[in-house]
Amino acid sequence: LIIVSNRLPVTIRTDGESVRLERSPGGLATGLAGPHARADGLWIGWPGDVASLSEDRRAEVAQQLDEQRFVPVWLTPEDVKHYYEGFSNAVLWPLFHYRIDQLPQYVGDWEAYERVNERFADAIAERWQPGDVVWVHDYQLMLVPQLLRRRVPDARIGFFLHIPFPSSEIFRVLPWRAELLRGLLGADLVGFHTLGYLRHFAASLLRIL
Repeated sequence: LIIVSNRLPVTIRTDGESVRLERSPGGLATGLAGPHARADGLWIGWPGDVASLSEDRRAEVAQQLDEQRFVPVWLTPEDVKHYYEGFSNAVLWPLFHYRIDQLPQYVGDWEAYERVNERFADAIAERWQPGDVVWVHDYQLMLVPQLLRRRVPDARIGFFLHIPFPSSEIFRVLPWRAELLRGLLGADLVGFHTLGYLRHFAASLLRIL
């Protein structure tokens, strides 16, 4: 099992000259800890801000991550600003929660979102082996299923969305609506919290694609 999420379920702590990893709180980290342990697989994600760490300390972090079967996707401060804070949290999050009033007047940062999703897909493809199941999580990585499918056509891919999927009338406001839908359709299985969210997704497929 290869679990893929924006953040790894650990937080980097520095204490003097040493660096250690602590388990992060939160539903996704807690809920998937069991499957990760039982499947003896990998968890791919961003380990947090390491920009201030020296190369030696970053190597120490990488070693500790490897020992726990965590695979880091290193993000720069610019990546975090545009992919995570910009497009994911300033555009997708309010749109999917019907907070149109919180959307910026100019919707940018799509290129950063696309670029980081490509890097996640590369990280998965480098470690995928026949028989692996890839389980991608949440709105930050909606392009990953299709991107991985291009790299590994035979991969078994699941995706779960941890926030609502909005009605098609709301979703179609987004200029990159078709790209996001095609991204999700790269998965063999797409999961939602409720039947209502599934119906919204199906309606968007029919009306947009």
